[in-house]
Amino acid sequence: MNNPGRQVEIDIAKGIAIIGMIFVHAEEYFYNESIPWAIQVIEFFGSPPAAPIFMMALGVGIVYSKNNSPSQLAKRGLSMLGLSYVYNFLVYALPHLIVYFRDGDAEKLPTAIEEFANVDILQFASLAFLTFALIKKINLKTRPLIVCTLLVVAVGEWITDHVVFPEGFIRYAFGLLFGTSEIVFFPYCSWIIFPVTGYIFGQKLSECYSKKAFYKTLLKIFMPIYFVMLFNSLEMIIDFGQIKGDYQMSYYHMGIYGGICLASFALWWVAMCYYLSKKWPKWLLDRLKKLSTNITVIYVIQYAIIVYSYVFIAKEDSVLDIADALFVSVAVFFVSVRIADKYVEMKKAKALKVQ
Repeated sequence: MNNPGRQVEIDIAKGIAIIGMIFVHAEEYFYNESIPWAIQVIEFFGSPPAAPIFMMALGVGIVYSKNNSPSQLAKRGLSMLGLSYVYNFLVYALPHLIVYFRDGDAEKLPTAIEEFANVDILQFASLAFLTFALIKKINLKTRPLIVCTLLVVAVGEWITDHVVFPEGFIRYAFGLLFGTSEIVFFPYCSWIIFPVTGYIFGQKLSECYSKKAFYKTLLKIFMPIYFVMLFNSLEMIIDFGQIKGDYQMSYYHMGIYGGICLASFALWWVAMCYYLSKKWPKWLLDRLKKLSTNITVIYVIQYAIIVYSYVFIAKEDSVLDIADALFVSVAVFFVSVRIADKYVEMKKAKALKVQ
């Protein structure tokens, strides 16, 4: 490995992604949508530079991790899959169950069941780890990996667009793979292109001798690809979130065109972060690195704060104007980060005590 260790540009990209993620989640729950352009700006920074970057970074992490044997990846994937549904219950379903038992609101029970079956980014990440366990087990090379990935995305797009699954367990189960309903946010076939892109990118990054030349090449290739595909999609009405700027179902259930376009975005965005790392002060880079390190904990905490606040304080009503919604976003960000920092510190202290 010619370029080992933590890569600061990945930390920057993930740190920015965390900020965008929290702001977009708070906006979607609390903002009254009175200013359409504000929604589009927040949704953009909480979408292309967020989830695709997280998933691309997952692929990079597979390359750089010391614990990346097939058995270790499979164990991590299965463990995360189980924990993702514990998370679904505690964060998404439980608030509605509390209201159901407290108020006798019959509508809350099916809502709780749907929220429990919600296919979010944690479910997808677990399937991605299982995929990489298989890739490493059979030692799949780059070219066949690219072909297989594009085939999976294309087949998934066709099934999402043409197959209607029956209500109930079957629809929930297949939602892990395809965009079967509106509670499926990260179906495997739509999103696997991003961690695979990160995996291939991570291999090339680890082998390069000159990061400056490497990222210069990425910018020259993938920035034009992204913008050409973006403007062509507007002309040809190929929607993956950007036409209306709301980045909702067409984004979550994107097909092969949107996947390639946003994977291209992720590549040149990380290249830009490399150049930013040469300009930004050390304290800011250190803060973004810490955010990047605590990403999963922050994700869990911020959604718990947002969902419980929305159900029990806002009474499931989005009434805030843009100024108040931004204030709430900032507050959720700082509280989530603070709690995550304390949790990680306590976990490290406990580990040292055991030793």
